[in-house]
Amino acid sequence: MKFSPKNRLITAILFIVSLLLLLTPIAAAQEAPVPPEVAAGSAVMINADTGQVLYSLNPDEPRAMASTTKMMTALLVMENCKDLNARVTASQRAAEVGEASIFLQAGESLTVREMLNGMLIQSGNDAATALAEYQGGTVEAFAGMMNKKAAELGMTNTHFTNPHGLDDPGHYTTATDFARLGRELMKYPEIREIVKRSEYTIPWPGQPWPRSLVNHNHMLDVYPFINGIKTGYTDAAGQCIVISASENGVNLIISYLGGPSLGQRDADVVNLARFGFASYTQKTVIARGAEYASAEVPFYYNKQLPLVAAEDLNRTCYVKDSVEKKVVLPDELQLPVHKGDKIGLIEVYENGKYLGSSYLLAAEDISEPGMGERVTYYVQSAFGFLLSAVKPG
Repeated sequence: MKFSPKNRLITAILFIVSLLLLLTPIAAAQEAPVPPEVAAGSAVMINADTGQVLYSLNPDEPRAMASTTKMMTALLVMENCKDLNARVTASQRAAEVGEASIFLQAGESLTVREMLNGMLIQSGNDAATALAEYQGGTVEAFAGMMNKKAAELGMTNTHFTNPHGLDDPGHYTTATDFARLGRELMKYPEIREIVKRSEYTIPWPGQPWPRSLVNHNHMLDVYPFINGIKTGYTDAAGQCIVISASENGVNLIISYLGGPSLGQRDADVVNLARFGFASYTQKTVIARGAEYASAEVPFYYNKQLPLVAAEDLNRTCYVKDSVEKKVVLPDELQLPVHKGDKIGLIEVYENGKYLGSSYLLAAEDISEPGMGERVTYYVQSAFGFLLSAVKPG
């Protein structure tokens, strides 16, 4: 029987689908790594694709977050601004906000895109304020938008009072909440392009040279696997960073709050990223030629047809996870069968996530039964039925 997608649908309707859940884990290629010591006040690392938590330290402890705040400002701009080339005019309030700055002057105009670069690369508080006023009308109204969005994302231990992150008693978050925010922000290609830049230039109206923006995340130039997102520091917050890191198909988000020093922050984040990458391994979850099931052969008493996988399937899997297999077979084998015919399907799942599948092929030929095989089959079946009927019970 040829097992095309059409036949699979027919099988699902006309036959009883056999789902064999093989719960024994496929052997891991390596042992689970030991998490590193981390000096942060709190930290969380998640898989950026699945949201799975890989590491946590005081994950729900409220803390100041400094300029990592600007991730939420950027997210709201990306969600609500229809034209990144629209012009934003800096107000007096934006020009005077202080601390980290791209030196905006009141009345100066840049595009939304240029302001985003100034805010996320140079960490300009003035750019963050200008974007907040552009998007929300006032800083206070924009803070309300920030809190509403936080609630929508399930950031239950976060509260914003400003778009830039300067210290305020009512301005706080947790490592869990900001890992979730970082994951959401990195869904935007434009943001991914901005936050991976170590340096960039944007216009500087009235000056003979452009503005040079320098990213405070200097790990971008040292570790190829780090590709974003945002740093932050104030006296109250300590050293903060939310980073994105990718290697060998594994994508991580690390939220790190309250580090004691810049050097310690960077060392901790790199060690966490390496631990995260080591938490995954390449597994052959389906091996070509391996037998995964058998099908009962009609008219051949007690005969089973071995079914083998048509191809290898290799996937990156979490080392602590088991891999489940589902075998889909027709209720009745259609004869004759030729070696290599598609008879069924094997599907592989990790924690309910579909990893892939392979056809199951007949491992040998089975000919059309002749009259002798059919008579023998019926006689043996009848004899077996009689034996079971008279067996004491």
